[in-house]
Amino acid sequence: MFNKLTLLSIITVVVIIAAAVFVNLRAPQSEKEKLPFFPELEGKIEQVQKISIKTIDESINLSLENNRWGVDEFDGYPALPEKVKSTVLGAADLKINAPKTAMPRLYHRLGVEGLEREESSSVLLTLKDKDDNKLIEVLVGKPRRSSAAQSTPGLYVRKPDDEQSYLVNGVLNLSAVKTDWIERALFDIPSDAIKSVRIDHPDGDTYTLFKEAKGKQTFELENLPKDKRMAPEIMINRFGTILQDMQISGAYAASSFSDMPDAIRARVKTFDGILAEMTAFSIDEIPYATFTFSFDESFIPDEDEELDLDQIKQFADGLNQQLSDRVFEIPGFKYDIVTRRSNTIIRDNNSADIGLD
Repeated sequence: MFNKLTLLSIITVVVIIAAAVFVNLRAPQSEKEKLPFFPELEGKIEQVQKISIKTIDESINLSLENNRWGVDEFDGYPALPEKVKSTVLGAADLKINAPKTAMPRLYHRLGVEGLEREESSSVLLTLKDKDDNKLIEVLVGKPRRSSAAQSTPGLYVRKPDDEQSYLVNGVLNLSAVKTDWIERALFDIPSDAIKSVRIDHPDGDTYTLFKEAKGKQTFELENLPKDKRMAPEIMINRFGTILQDMQISGAYAASSFSDMPDAIRARVKTFDGILAEMTAFSIDEIPYATFTFSFDESFIPDEDEELDLDQIKQFADGLNQQLSDRVFEIPGFKYDIVTRRSNTIIRDNNSADIGLD
């Protein structure tokens, strides 16, 4: 009797263990420990000091200098730190879900065909150390194609020197577009803060538009001839938007423009004492500008105004430090405003306004 009970107990334990092993083998992959796709990155995240991202049409290179990531093509202009961080950590966090095709003729279905193929959709990511040694290199393809992607994000990848492609779990939001890696919004000084705008062309054509008081929407022209009147407000008021929502498409070291052409200068004053100097020019029909900000020490606020002058000075100094020694690619419509000649903003008293350009 004792032997039979003992035998039954042993059999029961064996069955339970076998069932547990079977369940584990049949468990969804998401419940198993997955292997890293880049085990070589373990413990080497801090060694990453260069990033290269390429597509068939675009490319960008980033480098770490003095503990700050910058875009090489923009002469080291600061890159978005969170975007850099998500790229490096995203690569390190990729986990192998399953091997996929090793047949080159099928790579395009997963987007891992490589950049040598015409109309390739692959993205080539390379991480290097400070000495230009490759830490990893991978072709990133399409996101996973299944209903499971909603709960477990994944994508198809392949190492360039490996025929085997893989489905990996993880996220890599890569872009080779340079402006995706910088803060495009440079500054934003609203039009209602603008007190005056002076435009100086290289040939001596100059004029000043001003507002008599804060809250007034319409500019007037300094020394307007008696037989002239202002152009329509819709055109004149554009001068107040010169510094509003300034978005850039590039940022370069001033030293890169050794043959800078004669520039148009715009001197802008605000009602709270900020002075902005803008020089604008065009090369190969691409508009560029430099900016200098300062505080007008002679500025005296109205008696009923409660302005924190120290804060205003800090704002101007901060902008000046951020923008110094840089040339920015600016929107064409901003450049068009400062290129206006004095004879385009006035009309003869007896003339009709035809068009609002």
